[in-house]
Amino acid sequence: MKFPTPSTTDSTDLLQHLALERISVQWAGFLAVLSDELQAQLSADEYRALLGRLGARFAQSFELPACDSLADLEEAANKVWQQLRWGYVTFSDSGRQLMVEHHACPLPAALQVDAELAAGFLEGVYAAWLVAAGSPPELDLAHVPSGDRPMHMAFELSAR
Repeated sequence: MKFPTPSTTDSTDLLQHLALERISVQWAGFLAVLSDELQAQLSADEYRALLGRLGARFAQSFELPACDSLADLEEAANKVWQQLRWGYVTFSDSGRQLMVEHHACPLPAALQVDAELAAGFLEGVYAAWLVAAGSPPELDLAHVPSGDRPMHMAFELSAR
């Protein structure tokens, strides 16, 4: 497992280090070599697409209850993430688009990949949950790059 060396001036390194420490020792090595092998066998787009399909299956396994509001949907999703120690999500609606922001996601550290690649999983999860909650089919969920925040992933639901 690759551990970043945290510096006192770089909170990104510290957050990555803390995320790695939270990964179960029994799974850390396996996840690292699995990810290395997937990266060796698949292009980045194929790996991201695979993670998206896994995310959709995850959403089916962790179905959310019927929700009457966006606040209810956020609360239901956060119950799932809290029990799994996967950070938390916030939803915000500007009227023209819905923003989904996932904070403190451990997946980039667990798979030792960047947030852009790991975002495929959460994109699959949130797309499936939003469809189940009644999102119109003409809307697409797309990842919005978060820059240098490796544990933050943002998505935008808007018209195609």
